[in-house]
Amino acid sequence: MNKLTFTGHETFHCRHFWLKKGYDYLSKGQSFKNPDAVTALGVGKNMVMSINFWLKAFGINDQEEQATVFADKIFDSNTGFDPFLEYEGTLWLLHYKLLDTNLASIYPLVFKEFRKSRVNSQFTAQQLLRYLIRTATNNETSIAENSLKNDIKVFIKTYYLADKNIKDMEDDLSSIFIDLNLITKVTDTEEGSVFQLKVSERPEIPREIFYFLILDKFPELTSIGFDYIQNIIGDVFACSTEGTELKIQEISEAFKEVVYKKDAGRKEIQIKNIPNKWDILERYYNA
Repeated sequence: MNKLTFTGHETFHCRHFWLKKGYDYLSKGQSFKNPDAVTALGVGKNMVMSINFWLKAFGINDQEEQATVFADKIFDSNTGFDPFLEYEGTLWLLHYKLLDTNLASIYPLVFKEFRKSRVNSQFTAQQLLRYLIRTATNNETSIAENSLKNDIKVFIKTYYLADKNIKDMEDDLSSIFIDLNLITKVTDTEEGSVFQLKVSERPEIPREIFYFLILDKFPELTSIGFDYIQNIIGDVFACSTEGTELKIQEISEAFKEVVYKKDAGRKEIQIKNIPNKWDILERYYNA
């Protein structure tokens, strides 16, 4: 893995409406560094910094605070595919982008590496903390333990809705990924709650979203090995190898340019005429 980065979120998990709010703000030519950003966004100073962080972490804006092509395709009020995140496919796409940017390293670490070291992908916050400390040390990344604890709290809140009082629950219900149902609580122990990152065939992920990501991650390749697709895309979704193969079969049946071949133990997809990836994404939203 490349350089690890932690914190930056000011201990706030990303709310469902923050990405659109931040995108619109930048689209008006504004900057998060502006003195009136607090008033314009209607949140506190620390939340302004948090929104800025999450926009970068999701690939919505770049380091110069310019909206990316991906952001325009999704969030533009006039031409965007899903400005208000009404499609579940968009949430899967954003989940992928969050892991892909690696600006919040806890996410790719947990989904692609840590879960594989746990029985049934189960873990406690303390076990995850020990793993992050060890991984950061091996990566020569200096990070305070309390900062990692905050990262873990934010990570869990992003995917899991805890049983709390109504006020706190309303806040957590705005978490961007709780509807994906990727993390559940198994039980409580003396060490703390035991969570499970659920691995499945992921039939709920739209084939167009999966195909878009193949085209996005392997541009101009006409032959792509199954293992590469599993490692680069399937693992991000905690999708089993069986699920990835089923998704590839769906894609080959729905898109005439895609052929799934299994010869002499090697599995790969072949794309005869590479389509425009944005056309594939548009097909999902216009279906």
